[in-house]
Amino acid sequence: MRRDARCPLRRGEPCTLCVPGATGPADCPTVYLVMSDPDLRDRLRTFRRGAQDVNTPQPRGGS
Repeated sequence: MRRDARCPLRRGEPCTLCVPGATGPADCPTVYLVMSDPDLRDRLRTFRRGAQDVNTPQPRGGS
């Protein structure tokens, strides 16, 4: 595994080899399942959008 390998499911975080036997994102069964299933990919996309909304500062109202 490359030292700077990133987890495609946890954007921006390094691969932590959380699945026994995986040597990185390239052979991670969880990454494979999510990325190969259209419904799971869509849910991941929705989750990421929601996380962006939470982390984006909201404009303050008022005059």
